[in-house]
Amino acid sequence: MYLKTSLVRLGATAVTALALTFAGIGTATAAAKPNTIDYFSSGGKKRAMVIFQPRDSSKEAERVTVDDLSKDGHYIWTEIYDVTAQKKEGECQTSSYKNCVFQIPEGHKVRINVYRMNSKNVEFMDEVKTKSGKLPTA
Repeated sequence: MYLKTSLVRLGATAVTALALTFAGIGTATAAAKPNTIDYFSSGGKKRAMVIFQPRDSSKEAERVTVDDLSKDGHYIWTEIYDVTAQKKEGECQTSSYKNCVFQIPEGHKVRINVYRMNSKNVEFMDEVKTKSGKLPTA
């Protein structure tokens, strides 16, 4: 009888711990800000993908991921602006794939201009926008 009672207590404790773990995961996931993913085309082909990843806390940095999808001798160059503070935060460029880190205050609007370049010409492709057509927010 004692063994049966102990197993029941152990099972109840395990179920409670598991429920608390899932509740914590659900809360963390719900608080996460969505990434902004945008594709850019030229000449009828997808040429670049840019991802803006806002931070989830004041200690983390925003990340901009740039992916040159065509790899045709051009490179993708981005300019990152803090629109709210009206200042340029930096640049991120690659002819393959690159992650860049920026410290932008939480709640600030961000403008990311995307260019496709080689040694002879520069093509402004557009700026990164959310699905609803707005600038992303840090």
